[in-house]
Amino acid sequence: MKVSELARLAGGTVEGDGDIDIKGLGGIESAKAGELTFATDEKKLSHAERSNASCVLTNKIVRSSTKSLIRVDNPKLSFLIIYNTLNTPERRGAFRHPSAVVAESARLGKNVWIGPHVSIEDGVEIGDNVIIEANSVVKKNCRLGSLCRIYPNVTLYEDTVLGRNVILHSGVVAGSDGFGYVKDSGKIYKFPQAGKVTIEDDVEIGANTTIDRGSMSDTIIGAGTKIDNLCQIAHNVKIGKNTIMAGHSGISGSVVIGDNVTIGGKVGISDNIRIGSNAIIGGGSSVLSSVEDGEVAWGFPARPIREMKRQLATLTWVTKHFIDFTRLLRKELRKE
Repeated sequence: MKVSELARLAGGTVEGDGDIDIKGLGGIESAKAGELTFATDEKKLSHAERSNASCVLTNKIVRSSTKSLIRVDNPKLSFLIIYNTLNTPERRGAFRHPSAVVAESARLGKNVWIGPHVSIEDGVEIGDNVIIEANSVVKKNCRLGSLCRIYPNVTLYEDTVLGRNVILHSGVVAGSDGFGYVKDSGKIYKFPQAGKVTIEDDVEIGANTTIDRGSMSDTIIGAGTKIDNLCQIAHNVKIGKNTIMAGHSGISGSVVIGDNVTIGGKVGISDNIRIGSNAIIGGGSSVLSSVEDGEVAWGFPARPIREMKRQLATLTWVTKHFIDFTRLLRKELRKE
């Protein structure tokens, strides 16, 4: 596509040659001739100018350049829009590998692609244009909406529900029993895990993440939510829409998380608490109590960020003055 066409697509304006053909996208320092890159500030624009990129996507306030520019309000978002246009999602025709096992009662939509050694059990319903790759297991009565992409070695336990355009990366397990037990007289009894997992539209879940089925109610992942690799989501958890959760984080049972929440890496969230909508949890935090809507929390245990900053400042001040006092005391003792 020409630079001018990409500018119209991204809602931007061209500065320079709008007739250059763009055949792909490239990184800010490694872009080749015929590729588009993006720069969010003047420092990054300088890096882009040293590359062979034919055009730079940037904001409306940076300086002019010897390279052709497309100026937009949000370069990152516009870059994503252009990327999705130039890299349309893979579509495959209907296919079933000879080694796949598909129950007779399973109902498959149009253009479902089923890879080697896939197992699809009784009562499963699969929408149109779904891809299920090698060694994945879809157990009884699961429902998969259209355009889902299931990468290799994914396991969906009984009754798991996926909405439209759900992406599950390799090793995801959804619907395994939650960690629910009752102790009595020196014995441990398993509490019923009778709920299911529901994953709504446009959710993406990273490799080797596990999502437990509910005990008496369902575990729900809201539409548009993105979950990183190696996360644990326990039984009865309710996650709202468009929440982001980074890797190595874990959510204990019966936690309720609102919409548009950001959870950093290696965060632990205690059971039966609520994280309000638009909250931000800093990486490495241990959340032991509920967090209000829009609050930024961080620390061990997590507290509102302003409180944590005051505590750290106080601790730094006390430590410094204690060291200074100790040094002064030693000098006075030496004089004696």
